[in-house]
Amino acid sequence: MSNSLHRRPGGGRPTMIVTAPGSLGDVNPMLAIARELQRGGERVLFLTSERYLPLAQRAGLEVKSLVSEEQFQRITQHPHMWHPRHGARLLFREAVEHFLEVHYDWLEAECDPEQTVLVSHVLDFAGRIYRDRYPQTPMVSVLPAPAMLRSQATPPRLSRHVWERSIPRWMIPTLYRLADLWVDRVGAAAINGLRKRIGLPPVSRLLDRWWWSPDLVLGLFPDWYSIASEDRWPELELIGFPLADSADVVAPHIAQQLTDLLDTFMGDKPLVFAPGTAHEQAGKFLEAAAAVCQELNLPGVLLSPNAKQHPTRLPPRVVTAEYLPFSQLLPHAAAIIHHGGVGTTSQAFRAGVPQVVVPMAFDQFDNAERVAKLQCGSWLPMTKHTPSRLAAHLRNLPRTALRCAEVAKQMAEQPPACELAVEKIRQMLSRR
Repeated sequence: MSNSLHRRPGGGRPTMIVTAPGSLGDVNPMLAIARELQRGGERVLFLTSERYLPLAQRAGLEVKSLVSEEQFQRITQHPHMWHPRHGARLLFREAVEHFLEVHYDWLEAECDPEQTVLVSHVLDFAGRIYRDRYPQTPMVSVLPAPAMLRSQATPPRLSRHVWERSIPRWMIPTLYRLADLWVDRVGAAAINGLRKRIGLPPVSRLLDRWWWSPDLVLGLFPDWYSIASEDRWPELELIGFPLADSADVVAPHIAQQLTDLLDTFMGDKPLVFAPGTAHEQAGKFLEAAAAVCQELNLPGVLLSPNAKQHPTRLPPRVVTAEYLPFSQLLPHAAAIIHHGGVGTTSQAFRAGVPQVVVPMAFDQFDNAERVAKLQCGSWLPMTKHTPSRLAAHLRNLPRTALRCAEVAKQMAEQPPACELAVEKIRQMLSRR
């Protein structure tokens, strides 16, 4: 890529560098924000994993690969990827050891600090360091889920353990400090090594506040899904769920598959099973899903991008697919059984569909607990699922129907989140 693309003498509109590493659940909301920025006349460059470049190109964006397909598969196929503790360590270490310096050096080579705005996913540590070196470069941190926010009043749930909710409130700050020590052991050496190379002082307690932009932090969730108001800080703006699944730019065969699938069910509402687009160890879950559909005598849709995980023998009226847009599928579903990603969770809220959440790691336990507190479903850990347990949870879901409808109505009344994101970004830029 030519340097002239981002280094434009004499000013002009800055280039919005939007980063979206991670799974499709990470990419979709960032892609939606990037598209809204471009519709508003902004110059946008979208940085994402190699496997999602075609999706972004179909959306009309200029793109660059952050993560090769080989690197993506190495991470998602790692046996520790979905462990509550080891998964976070793996993801954090990969971000700082394999992508940090390459990404930062690209920013230095390609971007003019006076003509760049960074719109960064939370795993974009290179952008955060670039902002420290060039304070004149505005940065927006994009926060997908409230589990990443620190709250003493309403701390996030990070595991399946019951004792987590019996911890005295006075202990919470100490636990956050212990978490900082753990994170610093994993990532501070690489981050501070880069900072030293470019003449910046070291940082510690990376996840406390340094992680976030001092300019603007966009929370991609509404106020009623967030932490206690007393624990928020001024730079944090909550814009609501983006509800983005790129339905209008998916590959043409996916749209046709959805139409054919719904015709097959002839009006009967299926159970939807979705272990996550990056889950490469979901074979047993999908086998259990097929057994649940057979036990309850209900149609089912089993989703996984890796067709090798699809069960080879399926009951009648149970089908598999690699991907289907939830915005189009869930309004026709009886319930969704899913991993607890915030994107899937919010799409189920919008559709008014009951949920059974089977969390594994990251923000999933926190989202699962929020679903249960809202009385829109229930949850059990992925490690504890069996066909009989899933069936028992599903039999109890009809009692959530009224509450699901109330939340769906509340969702319908929220303003478009991506339009609000662009508005907040422009307000931040006008203040600088």
